[in-house]
Amino acid sequence: MAVPSDARKRRPFLLSLSLFLLVSALLALAFLFLDPSAQTLSVLSSRLTAHSSLAPPAAPGGGRNPTPIPTPGDTPRPQAPAVAGAKEGVSADATEKAEEGASRPDDAVDAAGDGGNSGSPRLEADEAATAEEKADKGAAAGSEEVVDDGGGDDAATVRWETCRAGRGVSPADYIPCLDNVKAIKALRSRRHMEHRERHCPVAPRPKCLVRLPSGYRPPVPWPRSRDMIWYNNVPHPKLVEYKKDQNWVTNSGDYLVFPGGGTQFKAGVTRYIQFIEQIMPTIKWGTHTRTVLDVGCGVASFGGYLLDRNVITMSFAPKDEHEAQIQFALERGIPAFLAVIATQKLPFPDEAFDVVHCARCRVHWYANGGKPLLELNRVLRPGGFYIWSATPVYRQEKRDQDDWNAMVKLTKSMCWRTVVKSEDSNGIGVVVYQKPTSSSCYLERKTNEPPMCSKDGSRFPWYAPLDTCLLSTAVSSSNEKSSWPLLWPERLNARYLNVPDDSSSTSEKFDADAKYWKHAISEIYFNDFPVNWSSVRNVMDMNAGYGGFAAALIDKPLWVMNVVPVGQPDTLSIIFDRGLIGVYHDWCESFNTYPRTYDLLHMSYLLESLTNRCDITEVTAEIDRILRPDRWFVLRDTREMIQKMRPFLKSLHYETLVVKQQFLVAKKGFWRPGK
Repeated sequence: MAVPSDARKRRPFLLSLSLFLLVSALLALAFLFLDPSAQTLSVLSSRLTAHSSLAPPAAPGGGRNPTPIPTPGDTPRPQAPAVAGAKEGVSADATEKAEEGASRPDDAVDAAGDGGNSGSPRLEADEAATAEEKADKGAAAGSEEVVDDGGGDDAATVRWETCRAGRGVSPADYIPCLDNVKAIKALRSRRHMEHRERHCPVAPRPKCLVRLPSGYRPPVPWPRSRDMIWYNNVPHPKLVEYKKDQNWVTNSGDYLVFPGGGTQFKAGVTRYIQFIEQIMPTIKWGTHTRTVLDVGCGVASFGGYLLDRNVITMSFAPKDEHEAQIQFALERGIPAFLAVIATQKLPFPDEAFDVVHCARCRVHWYANGGKPLLELNRVLRPGGFYIWSATPVYRQEKRDQDDWNAMVKLTKSMCWRTVVKSEDSNGIGVVVYQKPTSSSCYLERKTNEPPMCSKDGSRFPWYAPLDTCLLSTAVSSSNEKSSWPLLWPERLNARYLNVPDDSSSTSEKFDADAKYWKHAISEIYFNDFPVNWSSVRNVMDMNAGYGGFAAALIDKPLWVMNVVPVGQPDTLSIIFDRGLIGVYHDWCESFNTYPRTYDLLHMSYLLESLTNRCDITEVTAEIDRILRPDRWFVLRDTREMIQKMRPFLKSLHYETLVVKQQFLVAKKGFWRPGK
């Protein structure tokens, strides 16, 4: 049968169409299985990973009262107008874009490195690369990102912009709750350092990203960072000039160098620490004394060198004219925190620290009815020591002697015992006081001044005014609870249940928490996470519970800031009893630290309760502000919460990976809006 001519003409076309469809199908299959992008790799990885057989421990606290969430009506917290910031929108109607700005895999230098003192640190080429160089390699052209977590429903469109800080505030150092210029200008008084306290923006809170300093690069690794840091990471030269005669910090080419000196450390901080132990052997650094609070710490050399003695120090100072001193400390890898003793309590529990130290910290302890020293008394453990090295201790000028006489009167009224008063070979004087272990002395005073604190009402310190009273320290000798923990390191794993609602269930939860984290860290975090632990020094546990996460990391060359969020069970006193350090905080507000100060942020089962009170975009922006580029955020949570958080991290060009369907590991890159 003859084929029509028009049909013969269509044969080549049909043959070409069939061949095209076949080739297209083969290319689609090849793309599906061979695409090496971060999105595809994470999908394939999640297919390969198995469910974890490790059951998580019960939430800490059980029936224990959670830390309260203060409201403006509960406390004298000042309300401030919002900081001028960027406007961002969040929507759920989106499709996924390619992650063009994802940072490269980590190849940071091993922290063990060359620990010698000769010459400059030898760093790998990638570690020495600046932020601009890294950002240019993979930054997206726009600031708007559309992402999808692969779950089908959760998608986010976030238009990120850089933060616009107020006048006089460095945009690269922006801290929303400490740099609220409008609120500070509106204060009626600055007499008691109110302008150095927290003044958080009210809604709408900033949802912006802090820019990087020009020439920023990954930090010098520990332990070399204790002695030198990159100048461009903290480009603040004023302190170098201001303290040039006191050996705080010097400028040496690309580095800022910390010789280990200080205003009171004429012969160096090591000799100063030895001198304290010589005049008071009972202090026993690293065994009897484990936790120290250093007030007005400068660049935190005192705390940095106490690490050699197995002492962990919470060094704090305000954000003031001593430019970036806390930022210097954290860049060095030394625990530090921005705070001031002004009108509100410090964010620590009662009777937390073994020792409080002040070396020329410029606090008038007897001012305002003695409230500043009463605050030290509150956070100092019964039987603990207060070490004071300042000019009133050893100078004879009238002003110094007036200050000394006022201190003598106040400490006697508080029943503090003078243990020793001495001067070193350079004529620098030190006096050591000891807090009583019982309230018997208070009852024997001729006048009840300062009065004893009432046992009624909350003792929670978040946004609470300073006490005008003495906290009872009575401890019965027959009581099984000791006023002092076990020696370090035994105290780390001992049960400490010195809380109002002790119960066997609390003991069981404490044990389960310790067991879980010991296993999880060794078997999952170290083996399955794409984290270069040798480059991790500063760690924050954003929901610390009993401190089990930090305890499981105790043998690693890092330190952990344990945060007990408001609204969660109040376990911070247990954390301090274990010989660890931490603070209270509300994660709907910015944390008291500079940008880019932590290598790893860890959040465990907090996101759901947090996003019930504040915008997840705000939480994401604060995580990004605190985290250093090329470093990691770890979320341990339900699959639903992981799917909720992942798109927001992707919008920041973070590399993300889900491990065992309960851990989200995200690595921050160098991307900033507009790059």
